[in-house]
Amino acid sequence: MLKILAVFFLLLALSTSQLNALDLDEKLKLVIGIYNLKPISCEIDQRLIDDRISPIGDIVFNTTVLSGNHDTSCSTCHIDEKHLTDGLAISIGVGAGENKSDRQKSTGVIVPRNSFTLFGRAGPNFDAFFWDGKVHEIDNLIYSPIGEGYSLGFKSPLAVAAALPILARDEFLGKISFFNNNKSLSEINPSYYKEKFHAANKIIKEIVISEDKRYLPLQKVIKNAGVSVDDVDLAFIGNSLASFIAKRTSECKLSDWEKYLEGDPASLSVGQKKGAIIFFGKGRCAACHSGNSFSDFEFHSIGTPQGEFGTHIHSQDLGRGEVTFKLEDRFKFRTPPLIGASKTMPYGHNGVFKNLESVISFHINPIPFFVKNGWTSGKEILAYGKLLSSRSSKLGFIEIKDRNELLSVVDFINSL
Repeated sequence: MLKILAVFFLLLALSTSQLNALDLDEKLKLVIGIYNLKPISCEIDQRLIDDRISPIGDIVFNTTVLSGNHDTSCSTCHIDEKHLTDGLAISIGVGAGENKSDRQKSTGVIVPRNSFTLFGRAGPNFDAFFWDGKVHEIDNLIYSPIGEGYSLGFKSPLAVAAALPILARDEFLGKISFFNNNKSLSEINPSYYKEKFHAANKIIKEIVISEDKRYLPLQKVIKNAGVSVDDVDLAFIGNSLASFIAKRTSECKLSDWEKYLEGDPASLSVGQKKGAIIFFGKGRCAACHSGNSFSDFEFHSIGTPQGEFGTHIHSQDLGRGEVTFKLEDRFKFRTPPLIGASKTMPYGHNGVFKNLESVISFHINPIPFFVKNGWTSGKEILAYGKLLSSRSSKLGFIEIKDRNELLSVVDFINSL
């Protein structure tokens, strides 16, 4: 309650004539103090770091060793050159091929959500994963589609999240055909909940003892780590991936915003400082993009157009509603953290927003988006009303009045 009051008085202060006399740095000092902001982009949960198993995570992440048809890996959708995203509106999974520089020409299977960056995901406060939060740590329990994570042997929610794509048909297991489905697809895909976990364990056990030469790199690194074959299961793979991701994403530099927080006023331009004040003030951006990660890790709807593809029935994407099965959670998605956001376009759970100006404008008023771009799919002409009704009421309090103010917010986000 005290923080809410503090933020209220901050908003009031930043709009009064007396406070307008303060220069930009003095205003930002008030913002930083009230929000208790600090640099965290390079901050890693040290419990994830394990030099013994991170090389195993490296092999799994960067090779096709656990792919049903040996044609995809974690690095298919999390590419180094694209800030550990794939740069596509929606991702391409199995059958994507090795040409990561030109995914637009791929004939692989569509995975109808936008790939998120892995930077920041190994931070100590990151507890909700995926757009719909299907992996979520609450009260020391990791809720997930395969059961409670800790009880299965996972050491963190990141480990569970890292392992789930291995169980997904379109991301790892392979295309379904009438004949000759691979063993991973045949045994893992039809199973549900914990049975999917156990089916994956069976496949993994077979891989680590196989005489197939394709598995030698994985077998060798497991042996070098001194790990018993009996201990290698899906939870172990997830823990190894989490350790690798933590190590990989710890190799980062402070952003311009974080340099400013460290005491370098010259690290931000005048426009970026103005944008920061709008972001935390009348723009109301920090109502959801709060804290040092610029996310409240909660779930909100901005009425994002559905597009042609979705994860659920009739090509819809119900977002959080498909996890909680609550009507009020339809079309809600987790607030994306904004650290490094300028490097991860396009935006939205399905990548329908090409740039930051587009997605911010849509927060303020969705109508011009459709005027300029048309409907993203024919079905939305009649169906968009239900999405519009799901929009968060917080969006009605945004006070960005002209394009210059909007662009200053874009400039600020570019500094993160």
